[in-house]
Amino acid sequence: MKRKRDLILLAVLLAAALLLVFLGSRARRAGTMPAETEALAESTAGGYSDFVRESVRAYLEEYPAESYLLVTTESGVYSPIPLTNDNAFRITQPDGGENVIHIGHNCFYMESSNCDNQNCVEQGEVTLENRETRLLFNMVICLPHGLSLELLTAAEAEARLLEMYAEGETP
Repeated sequence: MKRKRDLILLAVLLAAALLLVFLGSRARRAGTMPAETEALAESTAGGYSDFVRESVRAYLEEYPAESYLLVTTESGVYSPIPLTNDNAFRITQPDGGENVIHIGHNCFYMESSNCDNQNCVEQGEVTLENRETRLLFNMVICLPHGLSLELLTAAEAEARLLEMYAEGETP
């Protein structure tokens, strides 16, 4: 039993390391790191066009929240999802990978997955309160499906949206 837990922990740590390498390489190409802090969001906001800043402000006004869920797959990044109501949704990938994500007020967790190891389901709930103390901090990762979920504060979501709009990605 302890050996199985050790193997699961090792797999989760390896997944986290691989994801950090992947996100770091994407960040270097984009010129900035993905999960910006509030101070950095404020300091970089001035470097974006008025159109980009207005677009982000309109998005955040339409979908106001204290926290957001950022979903990243191998095919792209979804717009930050406001964590305001209890709901669940399914992400189906072209290779048949399926994940069901449950969201609530300022929290989320991986409800189910059709991957073999189920590590993503076992990673538990991410909340504003526990995001700094969890093993993977504010993330849940399904390595077999190339899927990551990240809890962002409102300021971090704003910074990420600014990057997405400025890069021409369609959030």
